[in-house]
Amino acid sequence: MKNDPIKLSDSQIKELQEIATALTNQYQIEKIICFAAINKSSGETNVFNRSKVVSVKNYYLLVMTTEVTRVEHAMQDFISKLFPGTFVIAHGLETVMNLVYKYDTFFLNACLNGALIYTSDGFTMIPDFDEGKAEEAILKDCEAFKRIYNLALGFLESAWNCLENDFDNNVIFLLHQAVEQGCRALIRLLTGYRSDIHNISRLLDFCNCFSTEPSALFRRHFAKEKHLFKVLAASYSDARYKDNYQVVDHEADLLCTQVQAFLDLIEELAKKETAPGTARTTVEASAEVVDYSPALPASL
Repeated sequence: MKNDPIKLSDSQIKELQEIATALTNQYQIEKIICFAAINKSSGETNVFNRSKVVSVKNYYLLVMTTEVTRVEHAMQDFISKLFPGTFVIAHGLETVMNLVYKYDTFFLNACLNGALIYTSDGFTMIPDFDEGKAEEAILKDCEAFKRIYNLALGFLESAWNCLENDFDNNVIFLLHQAVEQGCRALIRLLTGYRSDIHNISRLLDFCNCFSTEPSALFRRHFAKEKHLFKVLAASYSDARYKDNYQVVDHEADLLCTQVQAFLDLIEELAKKETAPGTARTTVEASAEVVDYSPALPASL
């Protein structure tokens, strides 16, 4: 876990400072740490225009606030409008400090290896490091992955049973739970973060900091793909509160197959992670990534 700190280019640092300024002007913030920065570039060409290179930057920030009350959702909505591609996790400073001292994998690693881009008091936050305690925390994360992943499998199995017995209105909600728990399991294994996020789009965005494969599986390029994902994402609240909630049977069937593939993918990613000699992070070899610098363990 105690590897080299995250490395940022001058342009990334400049943009992160702009993001920090926007956040601190809007919220009472103690510290902001960048725990992952991904810069992707790809070439575009067509018969009408000359070839060009398109660059996309994504930043993942741990924001420590003055108050314990979580303002994460409002903060994410606010910064996404100004700086698309910025992902925010917000916690009270006291909460973060307590977790760091308990050797929580995610928060300890973020403070050890992340880039501090703002601090209200001028002090950094570099805790003591005990390899033995850190390894114990990692083992707990691995055990938690198994429990959460099995929960996801249970939701998927229940969805298939409902589909077979024509309880279509129950299917999509159960599939949402399967995706949510699947993401939570993978995030816990690969970062140590104990996610309480219910928004599956946001969970998939989080996964992008260590692998684009989960998000890529839920293709959202065309209208039908976007619609299908919207049906899945909306089921978390629609199944509870909409009196006229109704599921189309063929969409339930399609989503069952898609979520099955999703959980199979998570199992494969987990196998790569836990196999002897593999790195903590999972990035496709074919990905066109110019700069990939997550503050994640290199040897876990």
